[in-house]
Amino acid sequence: MRFKRRLKIERGNLDITPLVDVIFLLLIFFMLSSSFVFNPGIKVDLPETVSSENIQASDLVVTITGQNMIFFRDQNVPLTMEGLKERLKIAAGKDKNARMIVKADANVPHGRVVKVMSLAWESGVRKMAIATRPKEK
Repeated sequence: MRFKRRLKIERGNLDITPLVDVIFLLLIFFMLSSSFVFNPGIKVDLPETVSSENIQASDLVVTITGQNMIFFRDQNVPLTMEGLKERLKIAAGKDKNARMIVKADANVPHGRVVKVMSLAWESGVRKMAIATRPKEK
């Protein structure tokens, strides 16, 4: 008995819809799972230390760059010592328990940091700290 072969070669179309779905799912997964840490503001090379504490949103952050420019909070306008003193007086008047964090570049002279801390004391800020970065293991 002989059967007839009915082989017919058909060209199929590749459906790319599932491929596009998988690509978009992977894209969304990687976008949501990756952590974006963006520190806006001024670049400062902080000194390393073994222990560190997180900065709170209510803290008065004073940044001193390597070029001896002084910034208050996240403002991109450099201040003079007198301008910083006025801003600290206003902030200390609003919150008596305000804490000032000095983010000074590792190359800033110690005397400059001491002047800023003394200025803060005169303005009424009683709690102060110096920002550092954790030591890499």
